[in-house]
This record gives sequence, C-alpha cells and structure tokens, in this order.
Amino acid sequence: MKESRSSESSSISAAKFGIFGAFVAVLCCLGPLIPILLGVSGAVAWFGLDQFKPLFIGLGLMILVAASWVAMRKQNRCCATPNRKRSVQTVAMIFGIGIGFYLLLQYTLVPAIASVASSRLATAHQSAGNIRPVAGKVVQLRINGMTCAGCAIGIEHALLDIQGVLSAKVNWLTGLGTVTIDPGKVHPEDIVNAKIQGQYTLRLENSSAGKQDR
Repeated sequence: MKESRSSESSSISAAKFGIFGAFVAVLCCLGPLIPILLGVSGAVAWFGLDQFKPLFIGLGLMILVAASWVAMRKQNRCCATPNRKRSVQTVAMIFGIGIGFYLLLQYTLVPAIASVASSRLATAHQSAGNIRPVAGKVVQLRINGMTCAGCAIGIEHALLDIQGVLSAKVNWLTGLGTVTIDPGKVHPEDIVNAKIQGQYTLRLENSSAGKQDR
C-alpha cells in the first residue's frame, strides 16, 4: 500500500515537473504574445526573446534532468534496495511528459494564441487610422529564420509599423508573408527594411531586387 502511494506520488511529481519544463522551454515563443493580448504598448520589444530559444529549451531540459535526479534519490531513500527499472520508468515519464507537452504547446497552443494576437494587431492597425480606401498592391515575401508562430507575429507587428502598409500576414510554417501596401506611400522594396530582429532574412518573392539580409 505504501509503495503504491509512493508510486502515485512520483507520477504526479513527474507530471508537474514535465509540464513546468515544457512551459519554460516554450516561454520565448509564448511570452511575447501575452502583451499583445493584454493591449500593452511597445509589445514588439518582447519579440527579441526568440533569439534566445536555445537557452530556453536548454533550461527546460535542465529542469527535466534535475527533476529526474531528485525523483531517483527520493525513490532510493525510501526503498531498501534500489529499483533500477522503476527509476528508468520515472525518468522516461518525466521526459516523455515534458517533450510531449512542449510539442503540444509549440504546435497547438502557441499558434492558437498567435492567431488571436494577429487579429488584435490588424484591428489595432485599422483603429489607428492607418487604413484608407485605396487600391492596395499585394506583395509576397520570403522570410527565413522563423522558428515558431510567435516569430511570425513579431514580423507582422514590424511590417504594420511601416507607413503605407495596409495589412500583413505571415505564416511561419511556409516562410511566406503577404503584405498589402499603398503604392503611393511605400515601394515593395522598402518593406524588407522592417525593423525586426537580426536572425530573420526578408526578400521579395520571385524577385532578386529588394533582397535584404538582416
């Protein structure tokens, strides 16, 4: 009975640490979206976090390693004979939950929140009086360097800050951006100069002119 309770407690702890590690690993993608949802001004400054993505993932893995070490020590203290099979199962559970929850956050929750944030940006852009009836020109961008949906929203935010940009949509999975501009205010080549982080590369799709490495 005591061993059963101990096993149940270990499973709950493994789940908690796995989820926490996954949350830390994805924080660089999720964190910058929150200010937009809350309507905080200057939210674009938070998008610099994505350049530290390897660090956040590393911190998440360190949490899983530390949790595994603590769990094994706890099991070995409560048992007269160390149970290696049980220790392996605990470690596998911690990493399995951590990795699984990370993938769930990265490919489900973050894109869902990013979609809402994108709508908020578009609404705010229109409310700011930047849109007027005009025959806009659609420009296609090829964007390299994006690693999550949060990156796409950061680029959308930067593009919408350009005078003459009517709308902007960026898809991080395809690496494509669709921007509608007022030809009387901005040239297609100018939008590659959006003030974004240095890890991205913007260029006009199907055009060698206007390529700009950043």
